Amino acid sequence: MKKIILFIIPFISGCYLANGSPSESKYWLRNGKTISIEDNKKCSENIYPNLGGRYNYLYEKRKQVGFVEFYKNREEFKEYEIYLRMADKLLNQCFYDLGYRFKAPLYWCLAQDGDNTRICTENMKYRN
Repeated sequence: MKKIILFIIPFISGCYLANGSPSESKYWLRNGKTISIEDNKKCSENIYPNLGGRYNYLYEKRKQVGFVEFYKNREEFKEYEIYLRMADKLLNQCFYDLGYRFKAPLYWCLAQDGDNTRICTENMKYRN
């Protein structure tokens, strides 16, 4: 029995890590339901167009040349990332204002496959 348990635990963990953790949007909940596509779209439509002309330029350039080419210009890429982080913060506040709460489990926050720890830390204020 011990051998089975010792085999199953790493196997299950490996599956989670191999597939990647779910999107953070899965953990924005209101009345036990995840954020709706309509509410997500409503917030996005209010935020992205208002980030300014420079963001729009960078966004269009990234669409036009593709991610790999866009990434080669490190200064513009870093600037674009700053806009995306700013948009994330505004989106999170919008979700909260619509009544959603960020309820990610600890194992998701500690997953090593992305920015989950940073996301959880930033969204702690949106838990209640």
